[in-house]
Formats: sequence, structure tokens, C-alpha cells
Amino acid sequence: MPGKKPWYFLIGFIAIAAIALASSYIAYSSMLSPVSREDESIIFEVRQGSSITSAADKLQDEGLVKNALAFRIHARLENYTNLQAGYYELSPTMSTEEIAEKIFSGDAVFPDAVIVTFPEGKTIDEMAKILADATEGSQDEILGVWESEDFLDWAIENYWFVTDAVKNPNLKYALNGYFFPSTYQFKNKDVTSGEAGKVMLDQMEKVLSKYREDIDNSPLSPHQVLTMASIIEYEAIFDEDRPIVSGVFYNRLEIDMRLQSCATLQMALGVHKQIYSASDMRVDSPYNTYLVNGLPVGPGNSPGEPSIAAALNPQDHDYFYFLSDIYGDNKTYYSSTYEEHRRLQNEILR
Repeated sequence: MPGKKPWYFLIGFIAIAAIALASSYIAYSSMLSPVSREDESIIFEVRQGSSITSAADKLQDEGLVKNALAFRIHARLENYTNLQAGYYELSPTMSTEEIAEKIFSGDAVFPDAVIVTFPEGKTIDEMAKILADATEGSQDEILGVWESEDFLDWAIENYWFVTDAVKNPNLKYALNGYFFPSTYQFKNKDVTSGEAGKVMLDQMEKVLSKYREDIDNSPLSPHQVLTMASIIEYEAIFDEDRPIVSGVFYNRLEIDMRLQSCATLQMALGVHKQIYSASDMRVDSPYNTYLVNGLPVGPGNSPGEPSIAAALNPQDHDYFYFLSDIYGDNKTYYSSTYEEHRRLQNEILR
């Protein structure tokens, strides 16, 4: 019997190797499965000359595949070598195999598609200019449609967060702050202003609906939430600062202290400045929170989701002042007293 002992070791080794191989295969197969059951259409761009590695990383970043390495391994096993440039309609419900087959076969959609990016913090007239430049249209005509009575009535009727507040005659732009800033894909340059506006309102509805319970329980109306979010968007440089900055403004509101936000001067003056003067702060405008009490009449820009979330979930603290080191590392400093705030101003900004 002693002579047969090595066979037990060999059988054991084979069994362990088989288990390890099976486990690896199961893990690999799991990585190829769909990311989500939520059916969401995402337009994915493969640029001319893109590598498989960069495409895999981008697919993972956009939540379309679980694992970039698994995508690359699958591409190697299937002998996929050449990505086809174009725009692809993908979904998190698709498996890695389905996505790979689509983008390596060139099954693209919208060959004349136009991709337009609206960054966070833009005003609606700036968004009209961005759309006009991308579609060879007219900024004034686009803005005219978005500001028209017909479009406003349609928006109020179709979106729960758009109310009669947008018809306040003191607003510079009725729907400023209501179009969600993001990257959008349109079929071609013939997209109408109304179609583009609807897509951006649809996206804002999708984002706000995630916070519907917070909005319903908030002391602020949806219009005021977007107004507060637009102030936070302007004032906070980094996302981690947004809830803290939000808390500062809520603290000021609680004691009937004016918000005194430079963000609101941008709309009051119609111009963006890094530093506003004392005379700027005296301009007569319903947007100027150096003069008016409470929130301004409406949003000053299009806030991103982190600013919206911060407007609904301010951090609880005792700060009433803050400043950012705009000449250095952009770090934000917070103070509970004006004296402390002035000391920081003298130390950091001079």
C-alpha cells in the first residue's frame, strides 16, 4: 500500500486544481453578467483610434460592464482586435458578451449623432450657446423657445418639480437651473430646441426623483431646492465641501442672516467675476443676497447632483462663514465667528 500513496496526492492535486479552475470560471462568468436589471439606454462613444484597454476602462466607469479586465480577456478569447468608432446604444442590462459583439461589429446608431456636453454651473443662456454651437443654430432662437409661454406651460404640466414659480416676472430666465447639466446625445444637428429642452428636463426629473422623499420633507419648495443647489454649485469647489457649505447657508437662514453669496451676484450683474467689489454687492436685484433676505428669486445656474444632494442634506455644524484659498490649493476654511473669518481672510487671501 505504501507504493500507492503518491496516487492519492495526485488525485488530491487534480481535485484542488479542478475546484480552483471551476471557481475561477464561475467568477469570470459572473464578471461577464449584466451590471444591473434596470433598463437604461446609454449612448457610448468609441472614438477613432481608441484602444481596447481605454474602451474597457470607459465601459466600467460608465457602469456598463462589471470589470474592465474581464472585458479585455473576453475580447482576447473571441479574437476581437479592431474597435469600430461610432456611437452605440448600450444598457447595463446587457452582458459583456453582448456589448463586445456590438462595439466590435460596428453596430452603431445615429451615424450623424451630435454629442453635447453642458457642464455644471452654466446658466441657461450659456447652455443655449453651447447647443447653438453644436447644432449650427441660433442662441437667441433656442433661448426664445425655452423661455416661451408655450414651453413653460408644457413643462409645468408635465414635470412635478416645475411649478408656477418659474413664471415669476422677476426671474431673469424662467427655467434657469432646471436643465440638468450632463452630456447628451442627439440624433443629428436638426434637433429642435424643444426636443433638447425635454431631454434635459427628463434627466433632471430622473435625478430629483431619487430625492423625492427628501424634497417632500424639506422646508424648501422644489424651486428653492434648485436655487439653494445653484448657490452651492458656485460656492463649493470640491464635492466634499458641498454639504458643509450647504450647512453654512442653512445656519444663516435659521437666524435670519442674509446669505451674502457671491453666486447670486453673478445673476444680479450678469457677469462672472472671481472677486466682486463693494459696489457690486449694492446692486439692486432680487438675486442679490447681500441686500435681500432669504433665498434669491431663483437659481443662478444649473447645479449638478452633488449640489442638489447637499441642498437637501446640509451638514449639521456651527459654521456661519467660509472662504476658499483661490490663490493656492482651493482648500475651503470654515469659521463660526466673523472675527475668525476676518482673521482667515487676512492670512489666506492677502
